[in-house]
Amino acid sequence: MVGAIGRRLARTPRNRQAGYCSGNLSDPTHVPSQVDSVMRNRSIASTQLAFAILCLLCCNLGGCRETAKIERYRVQKTTKPTAVKSATNSDRMLVAMMRQSGRVWFFKVVGPSVRIESLRPTFETFLKSVQIQKSPEAKPTWKLPAGWVQKAGTGMRFATLDTDSSADPVTIIVSSLRQTSDDWDQYLLSNLNRWRRQLGLGPIRPEALTDAIQVLQSKEQKIWLADIASHGERKMSASSTTLTDPAKPHPTSSSKQQGFDASQLAGKPPEHWEPGPVKGMRKANFSFDRDGRLVQITVIPAGGKMLANVNRWRGQIQLPPVSEADLDKSLQPIEADGLTGNYIGLFGPQEAILAAVFTKGQTQWFVKLRGNAAVAKDEVAPFKAFAESLEFKGR
Repeated sequence: MVGAIGRRLARTPRNRQAGYCSGNLSDPTHVPSQVDSVMRNRSIASTQLAFAILCLLCCNLGGCRETAKIERYRVQKTTKPTAVKSATNSDRMLVAMMRQSGRVWFFKVVGPSVRIESLRPTFETFLKSVQIQKSPEAKPTWKLPAGWVQKAGTGMRFATLDTDSSADPVTIIVSSLRQTSDDWDQYLLSNLNRWRRQLGLGPIRPEALTDAIQVLQSKEQKIWLADIASHGERKMSASSTTLTDPAKPHPTSSSKQQGFDASQLAGKPPEHWEPGPVKGMRKANFSFDRDGRLVQITVIPAGGKMLANVNRWRGQIQLPPVSEADLDKSLQPIEADGLTGNYIGLFGPQEAILAAVFTKGQTQWFVKLRGNAAVAKDEVAPFKAFAESLEFKGR
């Protein structure tokens, strides 16, 4: 009976498959109970071996070794010091402006005062060589002084001019911008105060603009020149507020009068003086050109002590300051509109300033001529006659 059961089991598909896999091809009736047992034992042994290897791996990966300690360190934060540009390396700035077809061309140089002072005569000669054709797309041309090197500009910069070939040359930057305001005086004032902030200086008021900007005349162009020096001026503190914002023009008079603000002044200018627009603090404005040398005459109400004003004017034309005693010797009396004022003539190496100052009530009236020294010397008598003809109606 046992043999019959064994033969039946051997004939079943599963047991035939077991016999085939065990290699008993010669006896298909073989009962594979022992083979199955061996194979099960091998399977169990393989499973146990794999489990043991897995346990060893887990132990090695972190379960069986000491946990690493987390160490904390406190590192003091160090702040890289901000580079501060020495005032001695950039304490003076010259910026020239030329207008052409709705654009303004800028020629800007910054450097130590001594180097800028020695450069200025050559810089002015260079400026007078600049030519700009009357077209919005026109580019300026010029004659480079000996030793200057021109380099191509990048971005907003049209050109870079090195004034010498040393390792640390004084560099002139040439650029242009669209004129954003029809009021030229306001445009000048906004830019001037922006440049003053770059030197750490506070802004100036509109009435001081005529003293801060010199007008040069070449055969080709009219040139507005700003000479800004930080040396000797009070630096702007962090809490200072600007008087003007280029994006928000300072309100100025919209008067279209030429020559005089008739509500404030009357007088008799010489015939060769050409009347100009009366804006802002200018209550009179005249100019004339002699052989390409422009002279400007203005009358403004302002203030300040005579010594401080005179020394400021002297600095503008490259003269040293004077003492109170020296000033008294230089002043001459002058009469106008029943008032006795002071007249002074200041002659520098290239420029001159003639000024007459009258006081009416709480207001000082400044009558001023500025221009080429040789031309101004011939203009002393006409200037005095004009100052004596003035009638002060306002204030």
